[in-house]
Amino acid sequence: MDLVPAIPGTRPPLLTQPTALVPLATTGLRRAVGEVSPVCLALSSSTLIGLRVYLDEFTRQLAQHKPSASTAATYGKRGRTFVAWLEQESGMRRLDRACVDAYREYLNRKFANPRTKNGYLTAVRQFLSFLARYHPGLVNPADFVKGWRCSRTHTRRHLPVEDAKAFLAVLETDPRKSEIQRARNYAMAYLMLKTGLRTIEVSRARIEYLQEQVPEKVWRLWVHGKGRGCADEYVQIVRAVYERIQAYLTLRPGPLKGSDPLFATTACVDRGGNIVSPAGQPLSTRAIHRIITEGLLLAGVKKPGIVVHSLRHSTPTFALLNDANPTRVQKMMRHQHYATTEIYVEEVQKLLEGAEEAVTQI
Repeated sequence: MDLVPAIPGTRPPLLTQPTALVPLATTGLRRAVGEVSPVCLALSSSTLIGLRVYLDEFTRQLAQHKPSASTAATYGKRGRTFVAWLEQESGMRRLDRACVDAYREYLNRKFANPRTKNGYLTAVRQFLSFLARYHPGLVNPADFVKGWRCSRTHTRRHLPVEDAKAFLAVLETDPRKSEIQRARNYAMAYLMLKTGLRTIEVSRARIEYLQEQVPEKVWRLWVHGKGRGCADEYVQIVRAVYERIQAYLTLRPGPLKGSDPLFATTACVDRGGNIVSPAGQPLSTRAIHRIITEGLLLAGVKKPGIVVHSLRHSTPTFALLNDANPTRVQKMMRHQHYATTEIYVEEVQKLLEGAEEAVTQI
């Protein structure tokens, strides 16, 4: 169901089939002579039902704006948590700053990670901003509630060089796997370490995405990135990585088509010899996560802060340690904002030039 804004002459974007909906009940916050009274939502059973309807429309518009992104699902999940909390808090009479402050305290008790708490609070802030489009004079109380301070450093660590080598060696020689599985796992992990690909980008990779750029020297792999509708970015593939990928592809039963996944499943059979899952399907992100985690554990390098995403963290760290230009690193990692790359720059600078080493008096 689409909504009609309560403010005359205004209309939110992305509405395609407007259907009238009665605005939610509001109550005044204060009155000033000659000014429009700011208002907030009056919490009642009908308002809580209406909030869920507005939340569905909010997530629908987000999904329509970015069809391939997970933002809508994330905001929808966090918005439903907020509405469910409102339903349980019978003492709340209106959705004002005191109400949002109480929800902030609830998040503080429920979650330990400041980034997680800020994510839930941001979802509420965006949802209430969306509601303000349809209610004249509505104040967004979440705008006056501060989040939690977060460190700019990463909570996940990069793999030290020797640990990365040990990890690759384990994947190459794992006796539990078949020859094609060992070749696939090594080529996949090597690619992730050298280019910083995410698991979803590895899962989406196709054979036709791998193309020659400089004859016999450099190849490019087009990347279907997170939140993207197609493979519209690429990373450069050096010869060593390309040869590993080709060694794996030659073991795959053919003929192979360009539309086939670059890294595919192998046939899984039960004890009776029946095929449970066929070969040639794209590896799921869960399967990639399991393969990488098993390799880290077998190599003995799975430590606190070392996770699957550590492979992506390792790529810019290794590049910056070898004096790569930060702008080139940003392009390789496909960071939308340089501020994201700057975090890696600061971490490497601290690693190389930490002031702690200058304290030699004691």
